[in-house]
Amino acid sequence: MRRIVSAAMALLLCVSMAYAGDTKKSSDYSEQIDVNAARTIARFGVITDLHHTNKADSKSRKYSAALQKAEYFVETMNREKADFIVELGDFVDMLADGKDPMQNLNEIEGIYTSFRGPKYHVLGNHEFDNVERKVLINYLENTGIPAGQTYYSFDHNGIHCIVLDADYTNAEPHRPFDMIKKGETAWWTWKDAWVPQAELDWLAADLAASDKPTVVFTHQVVSRDKLGDSTEDHTIKNAAAVRKILEADGQVLAVFSGHDHRGEVAVRNGIHYFVLEGNVGISRDWPEISPTDGMNAKADCPFVLVEIKEDDKGALRIYQMNLKGNAQQYSYVDEVQKVVK
Repeated sequence: MRRIVSAAMALLLCVSMAYAGDTKKSSDYSEQIDVNAARTIARFGVITDLHHTNKADSKSRKYSAALQKAEYFVETMNREKADFIVELGDFVDMLADGKDPMQNLNEIEGIYTSFRGPKYHVLGNHEFDNVERKVLINYLENTGIPAGQTYYSFDHNGIHCIVLDADYTNAEPHRPFDMIKKGETAWWTWKDAWVPQAELDWLAADLAASDKPTVVFTHQVVSRDKLGDSTEDHTIKNAAAVRKILEADGQVLAVFSGHDHRGEVAVRNGIHYFVLEGNVGISRDWPEISPTDGMNAKADCPFVLVEIKEDDKGALRIYQMNLKGNAQQYSYVDEVQKVVK
């Protein structure tokens, strides 16, 4: 179990093009990571909100580029020899008439699973547009995780990783999202997001059983950059309960989320909350931010390669998180200090 001593301010937050983002080091720490002594404990890739479908493109959503962007992400992570990859949900989207939902899912899953290493999925709300939950959760491949588990954890090298499922209705009895069948009245919306008590209990127990620095992955947002954010459309409505567990454990370095395509960074009580840019669309219409109208598989494919380094200074551990953003995705570097109890 580790207790947070302090978390430094962000060193740099910027938009980069094809790994061109500038990064700097801070001199503000009483103890700072020694780049020569530090060891890399994780290198992994994260992408979100690909929204593969056969619907027509619009100014804000470029569905038809999803497969090419997925291919570029996987190719890049294979070339970088990433330890593992994670996609944060909304892998697929509601289909227009004339396409088999399983064909749609097969197309993008086939590309994603071509990564030469462990790969993991986080469930988004759009996964349930055309596919029944029981079919979907037994289809998606999560390396080393039994089929059907929607929240789970795994260790890789020096870190512990947790995937959460917030696809539950806000109202009691917090039903898990599922496909709305023809003729059925819609009983959930994309604004719903809840982590039920059984999952919260599992989260607390899973964290307590690990002594490794931890990274958490969600689709919906766990924290914004402002307080009082639980009513925001993209945020888990009982996010405060999730954060309380993460903070009490004291070993969580970061939470990665999607859902809100605009992207954001928040630092709260020693934990970094990274909301990543959406591949299908970002904060403004594509013609405003991309000379290729969001259709270039390389220049319009936001994702991050995350590198975490650990420096051991006796009882003190210093962790550096380096996010190298591709295309419109921000890059970011910061350090967190922890002590071993």
